[in-house]
Amino acid sequence: VPDAAGVLHAVCLVDHNEEKQMVESLRRAPDRSKRICGLIDHHCLSESFSSEVPVFMDVRPWGSMSTIVAHSFIRSNRLMSQSIARILLCAILSDTLNLQSVTTTHADRMMVTLLSILGAVDDVDTLARGMFRAKTEWIVNLGAYEMTRGDQKDFSCNGWKLGIAVLEVTDPGPVLDVADQLLLELRILKLEKGEGKDGAPHDRRKELDFAFLFVVDVTAQRSFLLICGGRELALATKAFPNGYLRAAKPGVEAPGNFIKNEETLLDVGSLVSRKAQFVPSFFKALSAGFTCHKKPMSEFTEKVEMVPGEAEVIEAMLDMKHASYHDSVHVVRDYTQVNKAFERQKSLET
Repeated sequence: VPDAAGVLHAVCLVDHNEEKQMVESLRRAPDRSKRICGLIDHHCLSESFSSEVPVFMDVRPWGSMSTIVAHSFIRSNRLMSQSIARILLCAILSDTLNLQSVTTTHADRMMVTLLSILGAVDDVDTLARGMFRAKTEWIVNLGAYEMTRGDQKDFSCNGWKLGIAVLEVTDPGPVLDVADQLLLELRILKLEKGEGKDGAPHDRRKELDFAFLFVVDVTAQRSFLLICGGRELALATKAFPNGYLRAAKPGVEAPGNFIKNEETLLDVGSLVSRKAQFVPSFFKALSAGFTCHKKPMSEFTEKVEMVPGEAEVIEAMLDMKHASYHDSVHVVRDYTQVNKAFERQKSLET
């Protein structure tokens, strides 16, 4: 937002530095590298991060960016209000799954102790349990569209592009009850990435090769991976060889010809961190000569022709998108035509 003189403010990036994760107005700004004045983060630096002038940076391998912010208060000898202490405390508990995640450090534990004192929080465990219960209720009410896109990040490795969404809940049951819709939304998400901007045609080279959703049970400290297609199945079983395959829900249909209905969910056990466990496992598999029945979309140097039935899927997807609406709780979508288009595409591939 510009100031009274029409000048855009400088920006300090917080908790992210990937170009794709920046707000659209900054991502599209031609002077972005001049406007970015700082970075506070606990993620690795992306290849797309750069600046034209020296910037303030505080990047630490801690479990939460809020631990870094809280530490800056102490380092600067600044007073912290009770409300700020509580906000930072909740953020650290959320990021580190109540200090149980493998990303948790001594700095996070120390700061939780300090912030609970400054925030007058008597029982941190009770606070964390209440937060996770409320988050579960909120997530379940979102609907499949927002469940697959709310906490979703894109990554690339050796020419392959993958999207990884994460849902942290106290009870995976209500999420898996709509697994059929989640699997469909993941398939749609892959194609959505190829949508043309400002009237440009669909470009398959920009589509994701894989779309995954991890449902993390924060109470049991274990995760379940939803698998929406044959490519995802091939990569997931390579990345998590000790996982256990089963149907995502009773009666779920196989989302393609290269996957069975009993292969739509992979129990990956006690892994719970996207940054420290999920992404490294995928990258290790992709870097070890991974191949499947399709090659990476990025390998095509020219616009890729649609495979049989895909044009109909794209058209049905766009029609559904235009007809979708938000009822103040979640996005309402009618999957009827998209489901039919995917089924016809599946029959043409046999």
